[in-house]
Amino acid sequence: MTDISYRAEGTLCQLPLEEYMSGYFDPERFFALCEHCPTYLTNWSCPPFTYDVRDALLRYRYANILVHRVTPDERSWTACQPADVTDYCFRLISAVRDQIDPLLYDLEQEYEGSRLFTAGRCRLCLPRSCTRSAGDPCRQPDRMRSSLESWGFDLSGTTERLAGIPMVWGKEGHPPRYLTMVSALLSPEPVATSAFTRILHCKEL
Repeated sequence: MTDISYRAEGTLCQLPLEEYMSGYFDPERFFALCEHCPTYLTNWSCPPFTYDVRDALLRYRYANILVHRVTPDERSWTACQPADVTDYCFRLISAVRDQIDPLLYDLEQEYEGSRLFTAGRCRLCLPRSCTRSAGDPCRQPDRMRSSLESWGFDLSGTTERLAGIPMVWGKEGHPPRYLTMVSALLSPEPVATSAFTRILHCKEL
């Protein structure tokens, strides 16, 4: 497959967690949808969990939501064949996560009591498979993190109503014109907007 370059534009939404939950938190709905995912029960960062996410969320008071709109270059987007769409999108998401995930981990360490949420399932053990499929414990439980969606948050509503960036979908075997990624840092205390500058302005490739 041809090389891909892209432009990533980040938007930061900061609000009280209680307010975010009131408009976008519906764990029963999203946990039920997870049961139909082809990768259900194959990754420790996805439900079902051994804890109650509602209880876990009581530790935090503020939601710092990062929405990235990732637009691939016209050449590779046009050339992408139907059989390659899944791999094409995976490569785009992975390229952006390679940049922003380490910065999120750094931010979590900097702000005591905070917790990061990645744009997708945990991938710490790649290229090895997650141990969940084999019924074994997580290899890195202290570093394993989940996505907001896996905890029951509505990402489509988040991107469209909160960030003003609708999710779009590919048509007729073609990738969408842009991908939308959502990550976050939940915190017990407010976090300065400037702390997210490097994450919002990840370099274009």
